[in-house]
Amino acid sequence: MTSSLAATETITPNWRTFAADAADEELETQLSIHEVWSESQYNESLALYDRLIHCEDSYVASMIQEALDVLSQAFRLYGPNSVVCSFNGGKDAVVILHLARAAHAHYYRTNPSESPPIRPRLVYFDHDDEFPEIISLLQSTVETYDLDMMAFKKGTRFAEGLTALVHHNFAAGCPQLLPMAFVLGTRFADPNASGQGSFAPSSMNKMPPFMRVNPILKWTYGHVWHVIRLFKFPYCVLYDQGYTSLGTTKDTFPCPALAVPGSSVLGGVPKYWPAYMLRDWDDERAGRIKKKSKKEGSTNSQVPRSLSQTSLSHQSSHTDLGASEKKEMENEEMPPESVQASRAPSSFSYSFSSNNPHRSVGLLVIGDEILKGLTTDTNTQAAAKALWSKNVHLAKVVLVSDDQDEIVKEIQRLEDEVDVLITSGGVGPTHDDVTIKSVAAALDCDMVLHEEMANLLREKMTAEENNSTELTEAQKKMATLPSNAKLRYLTENKMEWPVLQCGKIFVLPGVPQFFEKKIQNLAAYLSSQLERSVNYKVVLGVDEASIVPLLNAAVKRHPDVIFGSYPFVGQPDVKTVLTLEGRIARGLGMKRNSSICLDLSDFGDRMFTKERMDSNVRAALDELIGLLPEDSILRVDNHDGSLFS
Repeated sequence: MTSSLAATETITPNWRTFAADAADEELETQLSIHEVWSESQYNESLALYDRLIHCEDSYVASMIQEALDVLSQAFRLYGPNSVVCSFNGGKDAVVILHLARAAHAHYYRTNPSESPPIRPRLVYFDHDDEFPEIISLLQSTVETYDLDMMAFKKGTRFAEGLTALVHHNFAAGCPQLLPMAFVLGTRFADPNASGQGSFAPSSMNKMPPFMRVNPILKWTYGHVWHVIRLFKFPYCVLYDQGYTSLGTTKDTFPCPALAVPGSSVLGGVPKYWPAYMLRDWDDERAGRIKKKSKKEGSTNSQVPRSLSQTSLSHQSSHTDLGASEKKEMENEEMPPESVQASRAPSSFSYSFSSNNPHRSVGLLVIGDEILKGLTTDTNTQAAAKALWSKNVHLAKVVLVSDDQDEIVKEIQRLEDEVDVLITSGGVGPTHDDVTIKSVAAALDCDMVLHEEMANLLREKMTAEENNSTELTEAQKKMATLPSNAKLRYLTENKMEWPVLQCGKIFVLPGVPQFFEKKIQNLAAYLSSQLERSVNYKVVLGVDEASIVPLLNAAVKRHPDVIFGSYPFVGQPDVKTVLTLEGRIARGLGMKRNSSICLDLSDFGDRMFTKERMDSNVRAALDELIGLLPEDSILRVDNHDGSLFS
């Protein structure tokens, strides 16, 4: 691979490379140079600001407005000379770059006395495992929008480079050191986002003093792609090849959740849908290799199973100060290749070898008291009876002690073997109740205060005539849950406690009388859900009328898929939503999949397995992607799990 730095040295006068250990005088001289921004790009960025601020798309308009407000505050407080945008070519970096250049131009429009406008400044850290497609996007973006890129040479650590910038930020002719702000692509779901706000001072751990500006902190994966597609921002071609989160060439693969079943290209490499087609945003980092811990005694990477036998033509990478990469910046002692990425999504990382048409359930029973013979395990029998009565296949039962490492290991193993995992025990406020923390660790999720659970606890306190609504420490622990946690109400009775769901894991209490009631409700719920196919809701920026012929053709070619088309009236940007769902049996005609309306016994061998239904849907979706006009897909709406909507 050609050195990425060598490619950047002569591409454009806008791109300067630095070594952090350069002489102070040289750094001060170079960093004080601020060239005038070209009039054409200044005007284009002003026009972009006006398009952004007047966006009427209800899904993203408020998010864009808030992001521009944050950036306007940053420019007001620090000035355009001292606001630097971290740009690495990743999707989050693409969004903040264009928001920042628009806000940069608007600053000069509202402060004409400070004209002429200088070029917006960017920062980038080069490294050995950079990917050529990333470098290509960086170079073309800097040149197209007339930006000022400061690239640090290979081997420069984040703390070293940032210190060099912060300690040499002088305005021309001014001896006073100016404070700096770095615009980052951090989002609330990122591993390092906990405790940060729109403005967050740098960590005191080996970092120089600067302000982190997080304009898209509240954005989701869907917001990012919706804005990129809506405003047609150029992005790295790797995202069109199935990559959803970019790390380095050594630790990144296409997202397994985007693999098109049964497809392949030359060399046996599977075909992948673009990143904006991801339906479960929790799978965003599923293509990143997870490193084994030192305790596991291996330094080999854990490659997502669905990719481990595949010879990929190339892998992706990027490094900057945005999104999850800031975890490296804040933890300088940790080399980039040691950062743990999320596990592959279990719904795509295994294949079924059994001919059993039922989806499978695993039960993880947790408790030292059972292993020591101090109490009898009755929950396994209760689960077996309840699941069997609802025709839900219990495939495996595992008993484990109250040890977090052991629980994490079993959860990760069972996730690769079953479709749904139910845990029993280890839930509560005492020191040995570690199940929920173990679920979070197994799924690489942060533990955060869950507002819905906190409010539920406050309601219970009010119902018990407790005048105080302040949570106790024990209640705060009960309300601190994995970041992807959802409260699932399984009955119409809202007075009953909900079940905690994290992806495809359901966390149940271990006390037998409570467990038995919950497992009966959960069995009924799983029975109704597991027979459903995967479903997609595709948001389009084109009128329904313009796609009627191709939609009719797809419907005709895929009779075992239910298509829905819903026009949006009065929405200037989102104009049509398409839905796809698999039919439960062949020959249903226009009937829906409701088991209330259908006597499924009438269909006999015409019934589809869930695998077949899912395959039918994805085949239809793959054809639709090829038929729809270019740039018409804005996003796929999020689903909280592959089996549950």
